[in-house]
Amino acid sequence: MSIMQPHRILFIPELLGIILSFVDEDDYVNIACVCKQWSEITLDVIWREVDDLSRLLSLLRPYKIRGRYNLFDGLPDSRDWTRFQKYANRVRILRFEQDNDVDYSGLLDDMARTRTTLDMLPNLHTLEWVYDDIDCMERATLFMHQRLRHLIISAPPLRHKDKVSFFLDICVRAPHLHSLDLRVPYCVQYIETAILELLRGLPDLKKVIFPEFFLTSSIVSELARMKHIKIVQFEYGFDQGLGEEKDVDTFAPVLEQGAFPALLDLAVTARIEHVMRFVNADFAPVNLTSLYINTYVEHKPEELHTLFVTLSERCPRLSQLYVLLAHHVTGELELVPAKQITFNTLTPLLSFPNLVTFQVTHKYPVNITLEEIEELAYRWPTLESLTLNEEPLVMGEFTLDLRALVPFARLCPKLRRLGLFIDANPANIPPTVELKPFAVLCVLSVGTSRACDPEAVAAFMSHLCPPKCALEVGVTWTSFGAHSCRVLDDDVRMEISRRFNSWKSIRNILPVLIQLRREEREKSRALQEEVEDLRTRTRLLMDKVDVKANDSCMIA
Repeated sequence: MSIMQPHRILFIPELLGIILSFVDEDDYVNIACVCKQWSEITLDVIWREVDDLSRLLSLLRPYKIRGRYNLFDGLPDSRDWTRFQKYANRVRILRFEQDNDVDYSGLLDDMARTRTTLDMLPNLHTLEWVYDDIDCMERATLFMHQRLRHLIISAPPLRHKDKVSFFLDICVRAPHLHSLDLRVPYCVQYIETAILELLRGLPDLKKVIFPEFFLTSSIVSELARMKHIKIVQFEYGFDQGLGEEKDVDTFAPVLEQGAFPALLDLAVTARIEHVMRFVNADFAPVNLTSLYINTYVEHKPEELHTLFVTLSERCPRLSQLYVLLAHHVTGELELVPAKQITFNTLTPLLSFPNLVTFQVTHKYPVNITLEEIEELAYRWPTLESLTLNEEPLVMGEFTLDLRALVPFARLCPKLRRLGLFIDANPANIPPTVELKPFAVLCVLSVGTSRACDPEAVAAFMSHLCPPKCALEVGVTWTSFGAHSCRVLDDDVRMEISRRFNSWKSIRNILPVLIQLRREEREKSRALQEEVEDLRTRTRLLMDKVDVKANDSCMIA
């Protein structure tokens, strides 16, 4: 009896690797037993990314646990290292986060003393090493080598006095890094000098990620001298680290001739006037395609309008623009109409030749009418993402309702994300007979919008939203920035919670209604096709008997 052989296409390593990425890890053992070639490919998939250090260390030699300490049952010898290398060569990504209840220092020290090659993971290209203490910090260098390209690492603990030496060690061991993600649990003033030395020792860097408030004038000035930097970002949150707003109170980097020759993506925390000065400076990075501006200082709408005009003139290649106006004072949230963003504030955006993504966040709702929304959608058909301050903290005044969704669905066929602050009231629902649904919308964000009669609102939205469109509700104010920004008034939090419950009901109903609308459209389309087919058959039959067709099946 002949044995069926697998198709030769299943022996292409890249293709089989893609297939295995969709398979449960529990099935890898069975797959590896099919044949030697499949075994090799499966092992590559299994060991490509390691996020459990103990699993990797156990390959070298069995170890025992004594309290929080892990110890090999004997020193690894050359035979252990030969076996280990078979798997170590496959590791491309290593992720480690220190657990204070488990200590691997003894195991790592034994590996350092007995290793037979300098590079224990010779093909490692990404290392993530997040730690709390100095001992764990020093052991990160065991896995660094010349071929390492991406590093996510904690800064030395604050009590560690010689922070520069650790960073210089990184530069010597992994000098060709392309990306650096630095986690720092304290202010930049304690480590700025060390960061500058680190940047000077990594000339091939293309991307850097720092905590918020770490992109000081000095650090940005140093980045400007680097030839390959394409992306300069910061991240919010405790995991990345927390700086202090005062460290970036003045943003005035020194830009020399040839500054930022490759920069495309920039995120800064700075006053608007400082950003404009930076963009207008000689040798400014005018080829930016993405710009994220975060400020905790109160700015007038006129300043924002001037910023947009300046950017449209100086940075014509911008395709993504994000502006977060995060200033608010707890207990002082009353609407001031003169400080609201208006359609006039936003009109310079229409002058950008390549802008397809825009986001603005502000404590006051945008003062824009339905007619202006219609004009915005009409003049911006290339939009792919628009987040128009859907989560203001002053939530009592509305200028938009559900009708604001219709122009974007009709006029912006590429729109994938839309965020609007609306009063979803059934009293203002337009007729649904001729509604055109969104073509590719993936996310509809309503932030702190208000919704009445969830069933009626969900019924209307089901005519517009495509299947799998996610409905996002709530605020992000509490997830970023200075302490004052993360604290909301009790009455604000209660109102947000109350509104969230209404939208939660809509979010639960909406997928079912969308599916029903889809089935209705498919049935209607099938019925139309059947009617058209019958008309065609009738015409053919009438032509055959040489009878003039008159939209009738009767033969005179």
